[in-house]
Amino acid sequence: MCLTSSSNYNSNAYSEKHNNSTNIDNPRAYVKNSFKYLSNDNNTVIVGGSVAKSDSQNFPQNVSVGLLTINNFTGEEEILVERPYNSILYENNEPFPFKFMINSTIYPDVINSAPFIYKSENVTLPYTKINTINLNYPVLPQGPNKELYGNITNTGLVQLNNITLFAIVNDKNSSQIDSVRTLIPVLKPNETRQFTFVPDPAIKDMVYFYSCVGGDIGDMKIDDYSIVNITTSKVLGYKFSSLIQIDSMSYNITTDKFDFTINNIYPYPGALSLEVMPVQMVPIQAYIDGNPVEDVKMRNISEKTLLDLAIPQGVHDISLSNLNN
Repeated sequence: MCLTSSSNYNSNAYSEKHNNSTNIDNPRAYVKNSFKYLSNDNNTVIVGGSVAKSDSQNFPQNVSVGLLTINNFTGEEEILVERPYNSILYENNEPFPFKFMINSTIYPDVINSAPFIYKSENVTLPYTKINTINLNYPVLPQGPNKELYGNITNTGLVQLNNITLFAIVNDKNSSQIDSVRTLIPVLKPNETRQFTFVPDPAIKDMVYFYSCVGGDIGDMKIDDYSIVNITTSKVLGYKFSSLIQIDSMSYNITTDKFDFTINNIYPYPGALSLEVMPVQMVPIQAYIDGNPVEDVKMRNISEKTLLDLAIPQGVHDISLSNLNN
């Protein structure tokens, strides 16, 4: 998935002095394409939409993009650094849009710079990415400024916070000419909200269609339980010890069964920790891909029932049954 923003784009780029010890040739990842233009206020804009990583990299990557240029006031070389709109690079060749907006007076030579991977490092801290959003949009621009309108729906049971939607803007030759994004601060379960992407006015007459519309969500914090109110009297909390994508979650009130579809992206098993309130007097039965887990570690502490599961690498269906009030 991928998605973008408005013409009121604020760059978060920062600069670092360049010295001979700075590595600007990262062998593990590289920028595959970029496009440059001048904005109406004469800033230099450099956009890209695709970053590649080595097939040997089993871990997802934290990636930042750099530009090597000269500061016109100090005469020194500097590296301008920007984060892509996706927070983590999971797969090779997935859309990974980024955008630099640079003061042309301070950095007049930046128009000649090519973006490169400034930093690429393994993601080794626990992180949960929620994929329970549905995007509904046309690919063709709809408004006088070539904007795109669409709707986003939270199809899961958990409130989503800080959703960054982004997209790639293409010309009639299917070449990228801009990267856009917008922010949805809060999206409640089953809520639908409208979003809008607006390309830079300097290139709007070239806009032909949008692609790679997607989203990146600021999800649960490390060591914090994410809470699901599954009924008025029943609460489920969960957290992972590895990098997990949640593709779906649902609760069947008739059978007292809670289902996850999750993807453990780490190249080794990760722990799924659960807490159920109120205390469960009947043992909870857990299943992985339809197979019962025989050695579930379950204990009652402070009006909660706690249990831990080991989730193998890859996509798995996790079920919990006997969730009593």
